[in-house]
Amino acid sequence: MNRHRSVPFAVVFALLGTGCGRQTSGTSPLFPAPQGNTWGFIDNRGKAVIAPRFEAALPYSEGLAAVKRKGRWGYIDRNGLEVIPIRYRTVQSFRNGVAIVDTGLPNQPVGLIDTAGSWVTPPLFRSLSAADGPDGLLLGQKEPAEGFGFYDRSGNLVLGPYFLAFPFAQGRARVKTGVRTGSDDWLIDTSGSLLPKKPLVLDGIRFSEGLIAVRRDHKLGYMDLEGNVAIEPRYDQGGEFAEGLAAVQLEGRWMFIDKSGAATSEFPAGVAFAEPLSDGLSLVSADRDQPGRKFGYVDRKGQWAIKPVWDDAEPFHEGLAYVGNWKDGKAAYIDHKGRTIWEGRNPSP
Repeated sequence: MNRHRSVPFAVVFALLGTGCGRQTSGTSPLFPAPQGNTWGFIDNRGKAVIAPRFEAALPYSEGLAAVKRKGRWGYIDRNGLEVIPIRYRTVQSFRNGVAIVDTGLPNQPVGLIDTAGSWVTPPLFRSLSAADGPDGLLLGQKEPAEGFGFYDRSGNLVLGPYFLAFPFAQGRARVKTGVRTGSDDWLIDTSGSLLPKKPLVLDGIRFSEGLIAVRRDHKLGYMDLEGNVAIEPRYDQGGEFAEGLAAVQLEGRWMFIDKSGAATSEFPAGVAFAEPLSDGLSLVSADRDQPGRKFGYVDRKGQWAIKPVWDDAEPFHEGLAYVGNWKDGKAAYIDHKGRTIWEGRNPSP
């Protein structure tokens, strides 16, 4: 379920979905916060912890946060001290003890570093995606003519190459074996075996909570890890399962369904799309009674938890959500009741 995002949100939060893990257990979360074009960090009460001095920042993950200065990225600890030099062209957040970084070198600039900044996988790749576990396979491409393959941490090819592929999730990966559409789109397990799926068409990118979205006769349903239809295709749109529920659309109305396919609640009228639950709330876009599309949050019961008043917003994470109103240049963090915990100035596009 893609949606339009204003530039600052798209740039700063682009890596959250695949690169950001939970913050270190037992520590209070810290959040990147902008004051114009400089970024610092606040705690979950809105108190400034690290003064704004970076060009951009990503949330903390596994005790480190990626920050940008003079056009390059590196990592700081929770005290704001630079622990991995700021020298990379782009980076992702740490996950399972490693992070993907782009050195900026020609041809094959991308590799994997550990929390000490040492190479785990040298820069052998043109592109690289994170594994779904500490011992999982990396999705990478070394040369355009080779296609995409799955590699171990030493950079050795294990599966593939494929014409197109997406990272493993729950021991399954979506791959495309050739240039044709439809019939060459498959799911594989970690041995590379193809899972049965016909006459279904894959719609989701990855498995979530044991299910992936599929289509039959243009209707959306869900398939399990063994390739069996778990929820019959009958919906018009739908997203990933999270916290036991998935948001789906039927005849213009959004609702939550459980893993049996039973509807558990219906969303308010006017919701244009809904994202998966995160911290118990679903980020939604609504245009009913609004001059333009606004963003708000719906709870598990399908009721408004936070009315749609924001020009853009991100899912809740660690108890707060990052939101903004562009007309007045406002950026803010809000809690589950919609109360403003911190307010700053939105970075310029």
